[in-house]
Amino acid sequence: MSEIFEKNIKALIEKNPLLASKLFSIKTHKNFEVVQQGEDPINLNIIDIKNKFPIYKTQPLNEIQTKQKIFEEKYARYPVLFFYGLGNGIFIKLLFANPSLKKVYVFEPNLEIIYIAMHIVDFSEEIKNKKLEILLPQELTFSKAFNIFSHKDVQLFAKTFELHIYSDYYEKFFSQSILEINKILIRAIKQTIINFGNDTIDTLIGIEHHINNLPLMLTSPHFAQLKNKKNSDIAIIVSTGPSLTKQLPLLKKIAPFATLISVDASLPILAQYDIKPDFVTSLERVEATAKFFISTPKQFQKDIIMLHASLQHEKVLKNSYGKKILPMRPFRYTRYFGLHKYGYLGIGMSAANMAYELAYLMKYKTIVLIGQDLAYAEDGSSHTKGHVFGEKQIPHNETDEFVIKYGGNGKIKTTKVWNMFRNFFEKDIEDTKKHGIITINATEGGARIHGAIEMPFKEVIEKYIDTSKPKKDIKLRTLSESTINKNLQNSYNKIIKMIKYGEKVQNKIEKVFLKVAKECENLVKLKDKNQLENIDYDKLIKLSSKIDKIKDIIESRKFSLMFGETIQSYLVNKELDLAKIMVRPSNKEIEKKAKLIDWIMNHKEWLFMLAGSINAQIIVVKRSLPNLINELEKRKLDYEKINLNIEN
Repeated sequence: MSEIFEKNIKALIEKNPLLASKLFSIKTHKNFEVVQQGEDPINLNIIDIKNKFPIYKTQPLNEIQTKQKIFEEKYARYPVLFFYGLGNGIFIKLLFANPSLKKVYVFEPNLEIIYIAMHIVDFSEEIKNKKLEILLPQELTFSKAFNIFSHKDVQLFAKTFELHIYSDYYEKFFSQSILEINKILIRAIKQTIINFGNDTIDTLIGIEHHINNLPLMLTSPHFAQLKNKKNSDIAIIVSTGPSLTKQLPLLKKIAPFATLISVDASLPILAQYDIKPDFVTSLERVEATAKFFISTPKQFQKDIIMLHASLQHEKVLKNSYGKKILPMRPFRYTRYFGLHKYGYLGIGMSAANMAYELAYLMKYKTIVLIGQDLAYAEDGSSHTKGHVFGEKQIPHNETDEFVIKYGGNGKIKTTKVWNMFRNFFEKDIEDTKKHGIITINATEGGARIHGAIEMPFKEVIEKYIDTSKPKKDIKLRTLSESTINKNLQNSYNKIIKMIKYGEKVQNKIEKVFLKVAKECENLVKLKDKNQLENIDYDKLIKLSSKIDKIKDIIESRKFSLMFGETIQSYLVNKELDLAKIMVRPSNKEIEKKAKLIDWIMNHKEWLFMLAGSINAQIIVVKRSLPNLINELEKRKLDYEKINLNIEN
């Protein structure tokens, strides 16, 4: 084993053991020939023996140097680059001479080419530092792609994404693979951007509801006690897709022997068939969700464990008559309170995603999905018969998409929202497989959920459900009164700190905004008068430095926990656009000046929206405090009184 290869393998064993194992099993390269062209020992070409085609058309070093020059000019400020093809590895290694480059992802379809490159170039440091990640295209899944764009060094540069094809060789023989990889990566980018949110108002509503619901949350059983507490061998998640109706007779027969986790929308339908679920998951912050509970008899709800996200509307909670648990969704502002026993659930975007997370956290090794169509039925219906809002609640739309059908035979129509739910299922299913969890899609209709085993519900029952073994009851308990009192006081104190800190930061941002706004106005005037030579670039540099200091504040853990969720939906999308300016080439003096002007001009709105978002959260937080104050006073607990007068 060569010294270089040994170093690379050791690094891969630490960071990517699966790839290391595959490379280690290769004794030599049989399908490719390595040829030295000329006297230089690193002027190495790789020839595909079967196709009789070289990776480099002419002299490898000449092509590498030409490519290097192009990337130095055009991509010098890109922190992340993506390539299809590794070649002999020399070009990829040269890229890391650029201090701006933090990550390089390389998709190489040939294990033997990776094997060859690992003998030529020492990548050990780049692999150890996770600056270089080499992936086999055939192993890329949506989940893996999503994880790539969830990385902090990658996500803000999502809009600068471009999959560079290393050479004509890859384009000629792997065009279909390139298209597929590009498609998966773009799907992951879209989901990543969607996850940032696009509506600050929704976030603020969630914060208001969460604070308003704190007394109920803290005086109810805490969520942590459900972890590792399965009450049967199998969990069945009941959703409201059009196919649910046909599964209900079978579900009723096996209900005493399997754990039933119903989404809120399925609850009134199950009540009609007298099928009592063990758990109900409810996620949405809108008032309309209350109708699912209003439409279900109070007596039927008794003894069902109702998992309501802490940000739900008070009307939902008032009409829920089971045993309530209010887990927090894993947002930064919920983590800020430090009430970890009460959370966290609801990473995904639907009550069904939430139900899957619950089944995982309760340690079910077999999870079954029914009614999880995530697509329109053949008759155009969007939901099952008896749905509270009607079978055709969701109308067809021009933006609807077609995806692979359950069973793999043809395609079926779905919506962008359902596709988002499916994305979360596919990611969660891939992640839970690592823990030995089997996910079975027994929906028998709708869209295919990749990663789940497709099996008829009748067959699932025969294979996995033991009807001689009734499920157990799950008992819940609340914390002691002294602990509840302490949590109530601590929560209130944290809210006061949030308000005071927010006002302080808002004041700093507004001062910088006024200076930037004034300078932007001056720049516009100089442009209108055709006097751009009078621009004071030293002043612009100082302003840029002030903006950087504001960014240091909002990137701090303290600010992120308190206000990060509120500013995210607008500012992250703005940051994605600012990233385009950041990576723009600025080799000439005129380019640097133009870039600086654009940078300052674009931050005027950025600062305005940042200050406005913080102010909006402070208003909402103050508005939601009376419920918590009333609980503190009822319990005769001390608290710091502040002025709650709100100026809108």
